[in-house]
Amino acid sequence: MTLKWLIVGILLISIVASGCGGKDTQTIETEDGQKIDITTEQGKKDSWCPVGSSWKMSNPASGEEVSLVYTGTKEIDGVKMCIAEYKSNNPEDKVAKVEYMFSEDNERFSWISYDANGKVLSKWETKDGKTTFIDESGQIMEFESGQ
Repeated sequence: MTLKWLIVGILLISIVASGCGGKDTQTIETEDGQKIDITTEQGKKDSWCPVGSSWKMSNPASGEEVSLVYTGTKEIDGVKMCIAEYKSNNPEDKVAKVEYMFSEDNERFSWISYDANGKVLSKWETKDGKTTFIDESGQIMEFESGQ
């Protein structure tokens, strides 16, 4: 399982987030035996930040799990950001955790990846039309939007 499941999870949550009141959990089993549990906070269909919604994919044969949880919001420099946290216990994945924050208009976001020991592996941020990427060795790349 790789980081690509983070993107799959975000899409799945967007698709199934509907209804009103309480939580809704759905389990999907893939052809290769992996299970995907999707929990959505009902009533969040139109919410850009469905706090409490989550998905978890597990492989019962290996014990591997990846998950994504919308944990809340945070105001940064006057901009309200949604926070989602991705976790993986797969020892083959270098990335064990990703903290993803994004604004409602998607003009601003931050993506910080960590290893299993909590060391920052990379940071990617877009703010005010400028994107900055910092890798684990501290090298910085910056570029303006549209370039």
